[in-house]
Formats: sequence, C-alpha cells, structure tokens
Amino acid sequence: MSINNTKTVLGLAGVSSKDLETKLDSLRLDQIRGHWSFAFRGTKDVQEVGRMAYNKFLSDNGIVSLRNPYFGDLESELLKICTSLFNPTPDSCANLTSGGSESIYSAIHAMREWAKVKYPHIKEPELIAPYSAHPTFSKGCHYFGLKLIRTSLDENRRASLDAMKSAITENTVGLVGSAPCWPYGLYDPIGEIGALAKENGFWMHTDACVGGYLAPFVEKLGYKIPAWDFRVPGVMSISADLHKYGYCHKSASTVLWRNSELQQYHYVHPSDWPAGEYATTGFAGSRSGGPVFAAWAVMNYLGEEGYLKLAQQVMDMKQAMMEGINAIEGLKVWDNDLFPMAFESNKAPLENIVGAMQQKGWFLLGCKEPPLVNLPIDPAVTNEVKETFLSELREVTEAILAGDALEKGDLAY
Repeated sequence: MSINNTKTVLGLAGVSSKDLETKLDSLRLDQIRGHWSFAFRGTKDVQEVGRMAYNKFLSDNGIVSLRNPYFGDLESELLKICTSLFNPTPDSCANLTSGGSESIYSAIHAMREWAKVKYPHIKEPELIAPYSAHPTFSKGCHYFGLKLIRTSLDENRRASLDAMKSAITENTVGLVGSAPCWPYGLYDPIGEIGALAKENGFWMHTDACVGGYLAPFVEKLGYKIPAWDFRVPGVMSISADLHKYGYCHKSASTVLWRNSELQQYHYVHPSDWPAGEYATTGFAGSRSGGPVFAAWAVMNYLGEEGYLKLAQQVMDMKQAMMEGINAIEGLKVWDNDLFPMAFESNKAPLENIVGAMQQKGWFLLGCKEPPLVNLPIDPAVTNEVKETFLSELREVTEAILAGDALEKGDLAY
C-alpha cells in the first residue's frame, strides 16, 4: 500500500489511536519477505530487552548527558564496554553517534581540525579513500571542505596500496580503509594502509560500520579476520555501528579514538551566546535517550558469551545461505571476508531477478559494479525466512532462464 502524497492539511479533529494503528499496520512490510529491510536485529529476546529500555527512556534528552549523571554515567559505561572490544590503547576512548554517517562525519571533522594544527600550511586538505569506501566519505568531505581522492582497487577488489601511494600529494592529510566495505564484504589491507599513514604522518581512519561489533567475536571463534582495529599502529579513528552487529536499536553508532588527545579534535563547545557554554558529546544537540539506554541494556544482557553465540549463529546461517544460493543454476555467492553476503548471476540478468523478487515483496540491496545482491544476514534470520527466500529465488531465476520476461529492478544501495 502506497502512502497518499496528495496535498493535505492538519484536520480540525484528531484521528483515533485505533484508526491510526490500523493505518500504520497497513504500511508494515511482510515480516518474512521484508526481513532484509529490518536488518540488523538480534534474536527475539534481544529485541525485547532493547525495546524495553528504549521505551523507558524514549523521551529523555541526551543533550544533558555531560551534566546529568544518570545519563552521562551510563553512557560513559557503555562507551568503555565498546572501546574494550577494539584492542584499545590505555587511553583509547569513544563517542556515541546517531549512525555510521555521523561517526564518519565526526572522524573527518576531527581529522580536519587536527590537520589545521599539525599542518597549518595546508589550505586545501585532501583525504584518500578507495573506490569501495562508503559514499558518506564523499558527503563528509563536501560538508567539511576536504577534497576526496578515490583510488582504484586491486584485482581482488580491495584497496590498492600502490594506487593510494600514487595519490599522495603535498595536501594529503588522511587515508581511509574499510573493514569490511559494504559492496563486497571485503577487508582492505588495513595494516599496510596504517603503515603508510604512520610513515607519512597522516590520519588513518578504519570504517568498520558493518563489521565492527561482529569481528571481535568472530575472531574469538577462530575465523580469520585481517587486523583492522587499534592493533594497527597507524589507525587513529574507527567508525562502528551498534545498530548493526551490536544488535542495538537504531540509531546507535560509535566513533572511537586511539587516544583522548585525538578525541579533543572532535569537540566544539561554543559559548558565544547568552546561556553560556553549549557542551554536547558530538554533532547532535537534542537526542533521544532511547537508543543509548537500549544499547547499554542489550550489551549487558548478551555479555561476551551471548555475542559469541550470536556470532556463530550468523556465520552458520551465512554458510547455509551460501550453499542454498550456489545450488541454484546460474547464481554464485562471493567468497568474502565477512558481511554483507553477496551473490552474482552469470546466466540470468541480475536486474530481472531483483525485479521479480521485489514483485514478491522482497526488498533487496545491490551493487552495480559488478552487479551483485547484498544480503545483511543477522541472527533474526529464521529457517522460515531462509527457506522462503531460497525457494522464491530459485523460482524466479528458473523462470527467467526459461525465457520469461520479467520486470527489471534497481541494483542500488
């Protein structure tokens, strides 16, 4: 059901809560076929814990967190838990943000302010990022006045270190690597990029928005993950989303700093108005306490054992989905490092497959170069979701291979 886009005005009389609920229920996606739109979620018990805490503190305003202990102390405790997962230095620290975009914006802003002090002669700072890095780096550089230089990938679709070296100029202040990138689920050579940054005195940022809160537990389970966090000496900041594999309610992310000295470049506390210093933890002023208290509750509810259990569950589901998709003629899952899982079609046009699946109610995210479908698998993927998806994916793929002309879909992020 589509939303009515005709011009409306606020009615004189209100609408009953029952009628409003009926309208809203009519807009909800199918709970099976809409699954990929709901990612990333934990199991039902995890969702309920987060929802409980979220609802209790939904109206509490995070603008007071630096002044009000009940909010600030809990937020500080949460951030210490988060920081502990990234192989921190004794002085590593973090800030909560509204999502991966704000985390990346925060890092770019801090990088710019740091460069003003370290390299005051640079008037047009440049940031180098691989082609596969998130578009938020393009947006952030636009907002904060840096020039973004995107470099080519190697034959394995990871950042090319040679290309990054060649892109360095007298205006370079920072380098970026993904852990992993969204289009392919692949880790860039963070260790080598970090060494290059350290050698040249650049800021190095790791974008771990997708895998930051999964990789520590996957590694503990014995899966091989390239070094990407503060174990890499050149890494100065990291973005990692709690509302992805932290299984926390949206919107919740973190930007982490190698040390508190770097964190200071993040803050802007103006006092040039009648009410005194306007002190906040980041870009946001007013912000709901819901995501913060929910994240604290979820992380404490799960603990390390809970996160390890869900990490294994996710990796097992990835393997099952890989086997199911690879068993469909013409489809092949990419062998990547983590998530999102990605598959291609070497027979039926993937755009037609996506279009046909959308007709059945599946909303799929994709990649255009090369054509891929990305699946954000989480612990909430039930066997019913898996079997329904694989069955209908096989059905539409076989129909297209048989010559059925089906409407194309958009392979877009």
